[in-house]
Amino acid sequence: MKPNRLTLSIAVFCLGAIGVPAPAQETFYEETFSLYGYVVNYFNANLYSDHWAITGSDYGNVLYGRLKGDWNPGDNLSFHAELAYQGSVGNQNPLVVFNSYDLSPVDLADADVAFNEDLVQSVFVDHLWGSINLGRFDIQFGKLPIAWGTGYFFNPTAKAAMIPFLDTVTEETPGTMGIVPSVSFLDGYLSVQGYAAFQDKNHSTSVFAVNGRWENLPFGLKIKGIVGSFDLSAGWFKEVLCIDPATEEFLRTHYLGADFAGAVWNFGVYGEAALKMLDEGEGKLALGDERFFELLEICVGFDYLIPVLEIDTRVEYYHQGSGTANKSDYETTYSKLFTGEQLVLAEDYLLFYLERSFLDFFSISTAGLVNLNDGSLGFVPEVSGEPYGNLEVGLGAMLFFGPSGSEFDGEYSGSFDTTDPAVYLRCKLSF
Repeated sequence: MKPNRLTLSIAVFCLGAIGVPAPAQETFYEETFSLYGYVVNYFNANLYSDHWAITGSDYGNVLYGRLKGDWNPGDNLSFHAELAYQGSVGNQNPLVVFNSYDLSPVDLADADVAFNEDLVQSVFVDHLWGSINLGRFDIQFGKLPIAWGTGYFFNPTAKAAMIPFLDTVTEETPGTMGIVPSVSFLDGYLSVQGYAAFQDKNHSTSVFAVNGRWENLPFGLKIKGIVGSFDLSAGWFKEVLCIDPATEEFLRTHYLGADFAGAVWNFGVYGEAALKMLDEGEGKLALGDERFFELLEICVGFDYLIPVLEIDTRVEYYHQGSGTANKSDYETTYSKLFTGEQLVLAEDYLLFYLERSFLDFFSISTAGLVNLNDGSLGFVPEVSGEPYGNLEVGLGAMLFFGPSGSEFDGEYSGSFDTTDPAVYLRCKLSF
Protein backbone atom coordinates (compact mmCIF):
# COMPACT_ATOMS: atom_id res chain seq x y z
CA MET A 1 0.00 0.00 0.00
CA LYS A 2 1.35 3.42 -0.93
CA PRO A 3 1.66 5.90 1.92
CA ASN A 4 -0.81 8.77 1.75
CA ARG A 5 -0.07 12.44 2.38
CA LEU A 6 -1.18 12.25 6.04
CA THR A 7 1.17 9.32 6.74
CA LEU A 8 4.09 11.21 5.18
CA SER A 9 3.28 14.32 7.25
CA ILE A 10 3.22 12.31 10.47
CA ALA A 11 6.54 10.63 9.57
CA VAL A 12 8.23 13.96 8.87
CA PHE A 13 6.90 15.39 12.15
CA CYS A 14 8.19 12.39 14.15
CA LEU A 15 11.62 12.55 12.55
CA GLY A 16 11.83 16.23 13.39
CA ALA A 17 10.77 15.57 16.98
CA ILE A 18 13.58 13.07 17.55
CA GLY A 19 16.20 15.28 15.98
CA VAL A 20 16.52 13.86 12.45
CA PRO A 21 16.33 16.78 10.02
CA ALA A 22 13.80 16.81 7.25
CA PRO A 23 15.07 17.37 3.71
CA ALA A 24 16.18 20.95 3.24
CA GLN A 25 17.59 23.13 0.54
CA GLU A 26 21.31 22.63 -0.15
CA THR A 27 23.59 24.85 1.92
CA PHE A 28 27.29 25.59 1.51
CA TYR A 29 30.00 25.70 4.21
CA GLU A 30 33.37 27.26 3.56
CA GLU A 31 36.13 25.24 5.22
CA THR A 32 38.94 27.12 6.95
CA PHE A 33 42.51 25.91 7.26
CA SER A 34 45.75 27.15 8.85
CA LEU A 35 49.26 25.69 8.88
CA TYR A 36 52.03 26.79 11.23
CA GLY A 37 54.86 25.45 13.40
CA TYR A 38 58.48 25.89 14.41
CA VAL A 39 61.95 24.37 14.20
CA VAL A 40 64.47 24.32 17.06
CA ASN A 41 68.20 23.60 16.97
CA TYR A 42 69.72 22.92 20.37
CA PHE A 43 73.50 22.55 20.65
CA ASN A 44 74.94 21.36 23.97
CA ALA A 45 78.52 21.04 25.22
CA ASN A 46 79.09 19.01 28.40
CA LEU A 47 82.02 20.04 30.57
CA TYR A 48 83.06 17.04 32.63
CA SER A 49 84.59 18.15 35.89
CA ASP A 50 86.15 17.01 39.12
CA HIS A 51 85.52 19.62 41.81
CA TRP A 52 85.09 22.22 39.04
CA ALA A 53 88.36 21.27 37.35
CA ILE A 54 87.42 20.50 33.71
CA THR A 55 88.59 16.99 32.85
CA GLY A 56 86.98 16.65 29.41
CA SER A 57 84.20 17.72 27.12
CA ASP A 58 81.90 16.47 24.36
CA TYR A 59 78.95 17.82 22.40
CA GLY A 60 75.49 16.89 21.24
CA ASN A 61 72.78 18.40 19.09
CA VAL A 62 69.02 18.13 18.79
CA LEU A 63 67.10 19.24 15.72
CA TYR A 64 63.40 19.40 16.46
CA GLY A 65 60.61 20.44 14.12
CA ARG A 66 56.86 20.62 14.60
CA LEU A 67 54.25 21.20 11.89
CA LYS A 68 50.76 22.08 13.12
CA GLY A 69 47.50 22.30 11.23
CA ASP A 70 43.93 23.33 12.09
CA TRP A 71 40.88 22.56 9.97
CA ASN A 72 37.20 23.38 10.36
CA PRO A 73 35.45 20.86 8.11
CA GLY A 74 31.92 21.86 9.14
CA ASP A 75 29.72 23.71 11.59
CA ASN A 76 30.69 22.76 15.15
CA LEU A 77 33.49 20.51 13.88
CA SER A 78 37.25 21.04 14.17
CA PHE A 79 40.35 18.98 13.52
CA HIS A 80 43.94 19.42 14.70
CA ALA A 81 47.14 17.59 13.78
CA GLU A 82 50.80 17.97 14.76
CA LEU A 83 53.65 16.19 12.99
CA ALA A 84 57.02 16.15 14.77
CA TYR A 85 60.58 15.40 13.68
CA GLN A 86 63.49 14.86 16.05
CA GLY A 87 67.14 14.13 15.32
CA SER A 88 69.51 13.64 18.26
CA VAL A 89 73.27 13.04 18.12
CA GLY A 90 76.18 12.98 20.54
CA ASN A 91 75.49 13.52 24.21
CA GLN A 92 71.89 14.55 23.41
CA ASN A 93 70.88 11.14 22.11
CA PRO A 94 68.95 9.34 24.90
CA LEU A 95 70.46 5.97 23.97
CA VAL A 96 73.97 7.38 24.37
CA VAL A 97 73.04 8.78 27.79
CA PHE A 98 71.42 5.56 28.98
CA ASN A 99 74.35 3.53 27.65
CA SER A 100 76.74 5.64 29.72
CA TYR A 101 74.69 4.65 32.79
CA ASP A 102 74.59 0.97 31.72
CA LEU A 103 70.82 1.33 31.35
CA SER A 104 70.43 1.33 27.58
CA PRO A 105 67.63 -0.90 26.19
CA VAL A 106 69.67 -1.23 22.97
CA ASP A 107 73.12 -2.76 22.55
CA LEU A 108 74.90 0.03 20.67
CA ALA A 109 77.89 -2.25 20.04
CA ASP A 110 75.72 -4.69 18.05
CA ALA A 111 76.70 -4.28 14.37
CA ASP A 112 73.19 -5.16 13.16
CA VAL A 113 71.75 -2.40 15.32
CA ALA A 114 74.48 0.13 14.51
CA PHE A 115 74.22 -0.19 10.73
CA ASN A 116 70.65 -1.33 10.07
CA GLU A 117 68.56 0.80 12.43
CA ASP A 118 68.17 4.55 12.51
CA LEU A 119 68.85 5.49 16.13
CA VAL A 120 69.33 9.17 15.36
CA GLN A 121 66.10 10.49 13.92
CA SER A 122 62.38 9.85 14.07
CA VAL A 123 59.20 11.27 12.57
CA PHE A 124 55.94 10.81 14.43
CA VAL A 125 52.40 12.13 14.71
CA ASP A 126 52.16 13.50 18.24
CA HIS A 127 48.71 15.13 18.15
CA LEU A 128 45.80 14.03 15.97
CA TRP A 129 42.33 14.79 17.23
CA GLY A 130 38.87 15.88 16.28
CA SER A 131 36.40 17.98 18.25
CA ILE A 132 32.60 18.13 18.14
CA ASN A 133 30.67 20.97 19.74
CA LEU A 134 27.01 20.34 20.55
CA GLY A 135 26.11 23.46 22.46
CA ARG A 136 26.92 22.89 26.12
CA PHE A 137 28.47 19.51 25.32
CA ASP A 138 31.92 19.05 23.75
CA ILE A 139 33.81 15.91 22.95
CA GLN A 140 37.35 15.43 21.68
CA PHE A 141 38.81 12.14 20.51
CA GLY A 142 42.10 10.99 19.06
CA LYS A 143 45.68 11.49 20.18
CA LEU A 144 45.47 14.66 22.21
CA PRO A 145 47.16 16.47 25.11
CA ILE A 146 45.61 15.61 28.49
CA ALA A 147 47.29 17.85 31.05
CA TRP A 148 45.14 18.85 34.00
CA GLY A 149 46.30 21.27 36.65
CA THR A 150 47.47 24.85 37.05
CA GLY A 151 51.10 24.30 38.12
CA TYR A 152 53.79 25.93 36.01
CA PHE A 153 56.80 23.67 36.58
CA PHE A 154 55.12 20.78 38.42
CA ASN A 155 51.71 19.23 37.76
CA PRO A 156 50.58 16.77 40.47
CA THR A 157 47.19 16.19 38.80
CA ALA A 158 48.58 15.48 35.31
CA LYS A 159 48.63 11.68 35.33
CA ALA A 160 47.81 10.76 31.72
CA ALA A 161 51.30 11.26 30.24
CA MET A 162 54.89 11.98 31.20
CA ILE A 163 54.96 15.80 31.06
CA PRO A 164 58.32 17.28 29.97
CA PHE A 165 60.05 18.88 32.95
CA LEU A 166 62.28 21.91 32.33
CA ASP A 167 62.71 20.77 28.73
CA THR A 168 65.04 23.13 26.86
CA VAL A 169 63.99 21.92 23.39
CA THR A 170 60.20 21.67 23.47
CA GLU A 171 57.53 22.11 26.11
CA GLU A 172 54.75 20.34 24.24
CA THR A 173 52.42 18.05 26.15
CA PRO A 174 52.69 14.56 24.61
CA GLY A 175 49.60 13.31 22.84
CA THR A 176 47.70 10.45 24.47
CA MET A 177 45.17 8.27 22.67
CA GLY A 178 41.86 8.83 24.38
CA ILE A 179 38.53 10.58 24.55
CA VAL A 180 37.76 13.80 26.46
CA PRO A 181 34.10 14.83 27.00
CA SER A 182 32.92 17.95 28.82
CA VAL A 183 29.62 19.66 29.57
CA SER A 184 29.08 23.20 30.84
CA PHE A 185 26.36 24.84 32.91
CA LEU A 186 25.43 28.31 34.18
CA ASP A 187 26.80 30.12 31.14
CA GLY A 188 30.18 28.43 31.48
CA TYR A 189 30.69 29.17 35.18
CA LEU A 190 30.40 25.47 35.98
CA SER A 191 31.56 22.47 33.97
CA VAL A 192 32.18 18.75 34.30
CA GLN A 193 35.14 17.28 32.43
CA GLY A 194 36.51 13.78 32.08
CA TYR A 195 38.85 11.58 30.10
CA ALA A 196 39.53 7.97 29.31
CA ALA A 197 43.09 7.31 28.11
CA PHE A 198 43.81 4.22 26.07
CA GLN A 199 47.53 4.23 26.99
CA ASP A 200 49.37 4.01 30.28
CA LYS A 201 51.24 7.06 31.57
CA ASN A 202 54.61 6.14 30.05
CA HIS A 203 52.98 5.26 26.70
CA SER A 204 54.30 1.71 26.53
CA THR A 205 54.95 0.54 22.97
CA SER A 206 54.43 -3.15 23.73
CA VAL A 207 51.54 -5.08 22.18
CA PHE A 208 50.82 -7.48 25.03
CA ALA A 209 47.14 -8.33 25.55
CA VAL A 210 47.45 -7.25 29.17
CA ASN A 211 47.61 -3.62 28.01
CA GLY A 212 43.96 -3.86 27.00
CA ARG A 213 42.55 -5.11 30.29
CA TRP A 214 39.93 -2.90 31.90
CA GLU A 215 41.95 -2.53 35.09
CA ASN A 216 44.70 -0.89 33.03
CA LEU A 217 42.48 1.89 31.68
CA PRO A 218 43.48 5.34 33.03
CA PHE A 219 40.63 7.83 33.53
CA GLY A 220 39.72 11.07 35.23
CA LEU A 221 36.66 13.09 36.22
CA LYS A 222 36.49 16.60 37.66
CA ILE A 223 34.11 19.47 38.29
CA LYS A 224 35.34 22.99 37.56
CA GLY A 225 33.87 26.33 38.56
CA ILE A 226 34.59 30.07 38.45
CA VAL A 227 34.26 31.99 41.72
CA GLY A 228 35.13 35.67 41.43
CA SER A 229 38.65 35.94 40.02
CA PHE A 230 39.47 32.29 40.73
CA ASP A 231 39.14 29.08 38.74
CA LEU A 232 38.61 26.09 41.04
CA SER A 233 38.32 22.38 40.37
CA ALA A 234 38.19 19.08 42.21
CA GLY A 235 38.25 15.56 40.84
CA TRP A 236 39.21 11.91 40.95
CA PHE A 237 41.57 10.15 38.57
CA LYS A 238 43.43 6.89 38.07
CA GLU A 239 47.09 6.63 37.08
CA VAL A 240 48.40 3.51 35.35
CA LEU A 241 52.13 2.88 34.92
CA CYS A 242 53.37 -0.06 32.88
CA ILE A 243 56.58 -1.36 34.47
CA ASP A 244 56.87 -4.66 32.60
CA PRO A 245 53.90 -5.94 30.55
CA ALA A 246 55.58 -9.30 29.96
CA THR A 247 55.35 -10.04 33.69
CA GLU A 248 52.06 -8.10 33.98
CA GLU A 249 53.69 -5.63 36.36
CA PHE A 250 51.57 -2.47 36.51
CA LEU A 251 51.21 0.26 39.10
CA ARG A 252 47.59 1.42 39.43
CA THR A 253 46.84 4.30 41.74
CA HIS A 254 43.70 6.34 42.44
CA TYR A 255 43.89 9.98 43.52
CA LEU A 256 41.70 12.80 44.74
CA GLY A 257 42.81 16.06 43.16
CA ALA A 258 42.14 19.78 43.30
CA ASP A 259 43.56 22.97 41.79
CA PHE A 260 43.07 26.71 41.76
CA ALA A 261 44.32 29.75 39.84
CA GLY A 262 43.53 33.41 40.28
CA ALA A 263 44.84 36.78 41.36
CA VAL A 264 45.42 38.49 44.70
CA TRP A 265 46.29 42.16 44.27
CA ASN A 266 49.13 42.17 41.70
CA PHE A 267 50.10 38.56 42.35
CA GLY A 268 48.99 35.70 40.17
CA VAL A 269 48.53 32.70 42.48
CA TYR A 270 47.96 29.04 41.70
CA GLY A 271 48.24 25.57 43.13
CA GLU A 272 47.23 21.96 42.73
CA ALA A 273 47.35 18.79 44.79
CA ALA A 274 46.88 15.05 44.38
CA LEU A 275 46.21 12.77 47.35
CA LYS A 276 46.79 9.04 46.90
CA MET A 277 43.50 7.33 47.78
CA LEU A 278 43.93 3.76 46.68
CA ASP A 279 46.98 1.80 45.64
CA GLU A 280 45.67 -1.30 43.89
CA GLY A 281 48.96 -3.03 44.59
CA GLU A 282 48.38 -2.61 48.32
CA GLY A 283 44.66 -3.10 47.88
CA LYS A 284 43.59 -0.60 50.52
CA LEU A 285 42.34 2.94 50.85
CA ALA A 286 45.02 5.41 51.81
CA LEU A 287 42.73 8.17 53.11
CA GLY A 288 43.09 8.53 56.84
CA ASP A 289 46.46 6.81 56.81
CA GLU A 290 48.90 8.22 59.35
CA ARG A 291 51.37 8.75 56.50
CA PHE A 292 49.23 11.57 55.07
CA PHE A 293 52.11 13.76 53.84
CA GLU A 294 53.78 10.72 52.25
CA LEU A 295 50.66 10.27 50.14
CA LEU A 296 50.34 13.91 49.13
CA GLU A 297 51.77 15.63 46.06
CA ILE A 298 51.25 19.39 46.01
CA CYS A 299 52.55 22.55 44.37
CA VAL A 300 51.73 26.20 45.13
CA GLY A 301 53.21 29.26 43.48
CA PHE A 302 52.89 32.86 42.42
CA ASP A 303 54.09 35.19 39.69
CA TYR A 304 54.74 38.90 40.14
CA LEU A 305 56.18 41.78 38.16
CA ILE A 306 58.49 43.76 40.46
CA PRO A 307 57.70 47.43 39.80
CA VAL A 308 60.42 49.90 38.80
CA LEU A 309 62.91 47.04 38.30
CA GLU A 310 60.50 45.43 35.81
CA ILE A 311 61.64 41.93 36.72
CA ASP A 312 59.21 39.09 36.07
CA THR A 313 59.36 36.62 38.93
CA ARG A 314 57.86 33.21 39.56
CA VAL A 315 58.27 31.10 42.69
CA GLU A 316 56.87 27.60 43.17
CA TYR A 317 57.03 25.16 46.08
CA TYR A 318 56.63 21.45 45.42
CA HIS A 319 56.11 18.58 47.86
CA GLN A 320 56.46 15.02 46.58
CA GLY A 321 55.31 12.66 49.29
CA SER A 322 56.73 9.60 47.57
CA GLY A 323 60.22 11.12 47.63
CA THR A 324 62.79 10.77 50.37
CA ALA A 325 64.18 13.30 52.83
CA ASN A 326 67.36 11.25 53.27
CA LYS A 327 69.96 11.47 50.49
CA SER A 328 71.34 8.06 51.47
CA ASP A 329 68.19 6.56 49.92
CA TYR A 330 68.88 8.00 46.45
CA GLU A 331 70.83 4.94 45.36
CA THR A 332 67.80 2.68 45.78
CA THR A 333 65.17 5.11 44.47
CA TYR A 334 66.96 6.49 41.41
CA SER A 335 65.36 3.87 39.15
CA LYS A 336 61.92 5.39 39.88
CA LEU A 337 62.84 8.35 37.69
CA PHE A 338 63.17 6.05 34.67
CA THR A 339 59.89 4.18 35.31
CA GLY A 340 57.96 7.43 35.78
CA GLU A 341 57.00 6.73 39.38
CA GLN A 342 58.72 9.97 40.45
CA LEU A 343 59.77 13.18 38.76
CA VAL A 344 62.57 14.02 41.20
CA LEU A 345 64.21 12.21 44.12
CA ALA A 346 63.51 14.17 47.29
CA GLU A 347 60.38 15.41 49.06
CA ASP A 348 60.55 19.20 49.02
CA TYR A 349 61.67 21.68 46.36
CA LEU A 350 61.63 25.40 45.70
CA LEU A 351 61.77 26.61 42.13
CA PHE A 352 62.34 30.22 41.13
CA TYR A 353 62.49 32.09 37.84
CA LEU A 354 63.59 35.68 37.17
CA GLU A 355 63.54 37.53 33.84
CA ARG A 356 64.39 41.10 32.86
CA SER A 357 63.77 42.43 29.34
CA PHE A 358 65.81 45.15 27.63
CA LEU A 359 65.26 47.11 24.41
CA ASP A 360 62.07 45.13 23.66
CA PHE A 361 63.90 42.16 22.12
CA PHE A 362 66.68 41.20 24.56
CA SER A 363 66.34 39.47 27.96
CA ILE A 364 68.36 37.94 30.77
CA SER A 365 66.79 35.16 32.81
CA THR A 366 67.67 32.55 35.35
CA ALA A 367 65.86 29.51 36.70
CA GLY A 368 66.85 27.56 39.76
CA LEU A 369 65.62 24.39 41.46
CA VAL A 370 66.56 23.98 45.12
CA ASN A 371 66.35 20.61 46.85
CA LEU A 372 65.21 21.71 50.32
CA ASN A 373 66.05 18.34 51.86
CA ASP A 374 69.72 18.03 50.92
CA GLY A 375 70.58 21.66 50.11
CA SER A 376 71.64 21.11 46.49
CA LEU A 377 70.83 23.44 43.60
CA GLY A 378 70.40 23.27 39.83
CA PHE A 379 70.88 26.67 38.19
CA VAL A 380 70.16 27.70 34.56
CA PRO A 381 71.11 31.29 33.54
CA GLU A 382 70.35 32.39 29.96
CA VAL A 383 70.76 35.38 27.69
CA SER A 384 68.26 35.46 24.84
CA GLY A 385 66.99 37.75 22.16
CA GLU A 386 64.63 38.08 19.20
CA PRO A 387 66.53 39.75 16.36
CA TYR A 388 63.44 39.08 14.22
CA GLY A 389 59.85 38.60 15.22
CA ASN A 390 59.87 34.87 14.48
CA LEU A 391 63.45 34.07 15.49
CA GLU A 392 64.61 33.42 19.06
CA VAL A 393 68.25 32.81 20.03
CA GLY A 394 69.38 31.85 23.54
CA LEU A 395 72.79 31.18 25.08
CA GLY A 396 72.77 29.53 28.47
CA ALA A 397 74.43 27.22 30.94
CA MET A 398 73.45 24.43 33.33
CA LEU A 399 75.25 24.61 36.65
CA PHE A 400 74.91 22.35 39.66
CA PHE A 401 75.93 22.75 43.27
CA GLY A 402 75.58 20.46 46.26
CA PRO A 403 77.33 18.46 48.96
CA SER A 404 78.60 14.97 48.27
CA GLY A 405 75.78 12.49 47.72
CA SER A 406 73.15 15.18 47.14
CA GLU A 407 70.77 15.11 44.18
CA PHE A 408 72.49 17.87 42.22
CA ASP A 409 75.92 16.59 43.11
CA GLY A 410 74.69 13.86 40.81
CA GLU A 411 77.12 11.01 41.48
CA TYR A 412 75.54 7.60 41.99
CA SER A 413 77.09 4.21 42.64
CA GLY A 414 80.45 5.81 41.97
CA SER A 415 80.02 5.00 38.28
CA PHE A 416 78.24 7.93 36.65
CA ASP A 417 77.42 11.60 37.19
CA THR A 418 74.06 12.97 36.01
CA THR A 419 74.77 16.65 36.66
CA ASP A 420 77.94 17.71 34.87
CA PRO A 421 77.92 21.42 33.94
CA ALA A 422 77.07 22.33 30.36
CA VAL A 423 76.65 25.30 28.02
CA TYR A 424 74.09 25.43 25.23
CA LEU A 425 72.95 27.48 22.26
CA ARG A 426 69.27 27.32 21.32
CA CYS A 427 67.72 28.74 18.14
CA LYS A 428 63.99 28.65 17.40
CA LEU A 429 62.40 29.75 14.13
CA SER A 430 58.60 29.95 14.03
CA PHE A 431 56.41 30.15 10.95
